[in-house]
Amino acid sequence: MEPFAARIGSMGIDGNLTRKQFLGALVATAAAPSLALGQEQTERQATGAISADDLKIGDKLAGIELTEPHRKLAVNGVRTNVRNFASIRKLEMPNDVEPLMVFTPQGRQPKESKAVSLRPTPAGSLRRPKDEDDLAFLSARELGHLVRTKQVSPVELTELYLHRLDRYGDTLKCVITLTPELARKQAKQAEDDVMRGKVRSPLHGVPYGIKDLFAVKGYRTTWGAEAFENQTIDHDAAAVERLTEAGAICLAKLSCGALAYDDVWFGGQTKNPWNLRQGSSGSSAGSACSTAAGLVGFSIGTETLGSIISPSNRCRVSGLRPTYGRVSRYGAMTLTWTMDKVGPICRAAEDCGLVLGLIKGKDPRDLASVDRPYHWRPTLDLSKLKIGILYGEKDDLKDRSVIERADWARSLEKMGAKLQPVKFTTPAEGIWSLLVAEGTAFFDEISRTAGIDTIGKVWPPEFLAARYLPAVEYINAHRARALMAKTFEEQWGDLDLIVTDHFWDDVFTICNGTGHPQAIIPWGLDAKNEPRSVSVVGRLYDEPRIAAVASMIQRTASYHLNRPDTSQW
Repeated sequence: MEPFAARIGSMGIDGNLTRKQFLGALVATAAAPSLALGQEQTERQATGAISADDLKIGDKLAGIELTEPHRKLAVNGVRTNVRNFASIRKLEMPNDVEPLMVFTPQGRQPKESKAVSLRPTPAGSLRRPKDEDDLAFLSARELGHLVRTKQVSPVELTELYLHRLDRYGDTLKCVITLTPELARKQAKQAEDDVMRGKVRSPLHGVPYGIKDLFAVKGYRTTWGAEAFENQTIDHDAAAVERLTEAGAICLAKLSCGALAYDDVWFGGQTKNPWNLRQGSSGSSAGSACSTAAGLVGFSIGTETLGSIISPSNRCRVSGLRPTYGRVSRYGAMTLTWTMDKVGPICRAAEDCGLVLGLIKGKDPRDLASVDRPYHWRPTLDLSKLKIGILYGEKDDLKDRSVIERADWARSLEKMGAKLQPVKFTTPAEGIWSLLVAEGTAFFDEISRTAGIDTIGKVWPPEFLAARYLPAVEYINAHRARALMAKTFEEQWGDLDLIVTDHFWDDVFTICNGTGHPQAIIPWGLDAKNEPRSVSVVGRLYDEPRIAAVASMIQRTASYHLNRPDTSQW
């Protein structure tokens, strides 16, 4: 079965999902309509002139077979439904109007708490590099140390990264909008604070970039799509607010695939800085690319079904997709209300743990957001943890050689970890129909008008097909998702976390549906010269622990210290 012609990556979707796996029975039974209904047909529907015979088509799309008497019983209700659609379409429903059907992750989790503490690894011996490239590629934690110890000023760092963004941004196609006025203002404030001995966080004075799904007041927010190229939103997203409070500096709105899908936006395809013949994957394309290229200190991305993990893998950086609800999505474009997550992409796993600690927390403007404790420690006693090693579908759980062949697993054992194999049940494909149904609902107006041609090349067929998903099947997909979460929790058993080097696997997809967190780190190249990664999947709201374990594995090697060859740019 061939992967999608365009690798899909939304807030996100990416990896080796096949068309069958993504739309399942939905697309198999749905015939895509023309882009615009004829005027005559539109008027006929508006008057409710639908016959019982017309419902035969609906039977096929729904995969049911009504009798003629039953269709006659249903037709008046269908006519009413069609008329009622118009009453809802007349309403103005902006981005922050969320359905009162809030998804709640199910499984073992800590009690509600605002407690937070961040203890980064000490960097007392670190001295400022003489070479500016070396400075640009330091981790966010190291940059924060240099700012606190006054070895580099926030203003100087900001100018360095603005210069690099200006120099390489067009080649890599990773920047949609630079924010130099804001960056310089924030840098001056951060520098003044340091001189007065006021340091707001471990990342005070560190410049960052943010995916252009997030609103930044005074700058356009394009969502990567031609239709919204000149859109402005008159407030900051919650993630921007919290990073500003932490003293971080906003440099740029980074590229994302059109409406959070893949790595192609209205300006072109965001490149993989390691290989300019290749895209960076999506949809947090610019976030991963700019981080890998040393154009920002760290970045913020989003994920629905792969958009932090996939570009992090492709661009060989570290990413952390948090638990659903851990970070407020206020001010970010909605793709799916029940799956969207906000998280960091950094050069080191420890940075991810620090950044997440700064942007986490409940926000009354996001109904799904919650407060849970967050205590970041870069090192743990692994002998006290029960760690599962994910086995593939064809692997024998009794075969220890699967673990023994993995160099990262041997490193875990050397640090005292006791490892045991684990497998999970493949979820029903139809669950992912929720994603396109919710996305189409948000983009309802544009997806049923000629505007559909201005939102990229990949979404239109999916949005159009979603029109033929029956409401009953949508609700049952939610129930199947609940069943998936229950089964997943049972199969977890008493494990604390799971480690895998399978980039795309059942756990990767399941956890996007259940809301569990996942950290990813680069781990060299495979035999085909493609990037390898190691992932750590954790219990709900257990991001500090999975980021710490990922960081401990990362420190046993040096893959994260490698850099792309800038001479190719």
